[in-house]
Amino acid sequence: MAASDAVLTNPIFEAINRVGQSPQEAIHVWGQGLAVHHGNLLASLAANVAEAGVREAIERDIWKFVLQQGLADVNQGLGLSAEPDLDRLNELMAEILADAEHPKLTGLGADVNASLVNWVKAFTLYDWAAYTHLEKHLGSKDGLKIYMGLWESFALGVLPDMKAALSITSAEDLDMAMIKTLSEHYWAAIGCASNTTRFDDDVYEAELSDCAYWLNMKDMLGEAQARSMTLKTEAAVSVNYYDAILKALGVFDRYSFTMDQFQCCGDDHCRVRFERRA
Repeated sequence: MAASDAVLTNPIFEAINRVGQSPQEAIHVWGQGLAVHHGNLLASLAANVAEAGVREAIERDIWKFVLQQGLADVNQGLGLSAEPDLDRLNELMAEILADAEHPKLTGLGADVNASLVNWVKAFTLYDWAAYTHLEKHLGSKDGLKIYMGLWESFALGVLPDMKAALSITSAEDLDMAMIKTLSEHYWAAIGCASNTTRFDDDVYEAELSDCAYWLNMKDMLGEAQARSMTLKTEAAVSVNYYDAILKALGVFDRYSFTMDQFQCCGDDHCRVRFERRA
């Protein structure tokens, strides 16, 4: 199998094909998404961790972990080393976030497809390491609080664009049909197709598959190590993610959300459920 063919076997390609997303579009999701994630982490550490040495240790440990996984193009492209240059990495992430045409986005591999795979892998490793080292340095309670906040920031950061795309101007535009559409848009953005299992005025329930995030994490770290993070985080983080969206939309008093199945916790698929409150 040629190297280019091997790249195309990565689960990200089947996932984005199902939702009609191109590799170029997906690179911005994962590449600039990593830059967003990193920036949010720095901001949250600054707001919640008083000791500069602890903040730097968390950041340093995250990048060291990414380096140690041996992704040559990622390590070279991001300039990772045994003693990470945190100032330069912070500068690079800020540059990537600010520039949708930044050369690193399509230049983290031999071509756009290889670059996409490398960004997916880099994001996945960074995210695993973020929670793991937050827990290590701050303890599970404070570490999870910050980690939940990182994903809440993602949810709310893209909400204005989602509202504009769907012509949502006020809470009055939100019924179960619009919530279904909004949920599908959120999941499609990261390559997860939705299969509706129930839909009426009171309930929207769907199963999700093709999670490139989880499949790449499991492939790189092995299932046991990958789940040493996901089993501790996914339920609380995912439900809070949508609770934040419903609150920001002004409809939390009308609709509730839960997830009760997770691929990364041993289920065959993820399952989301919105319900109209009585």
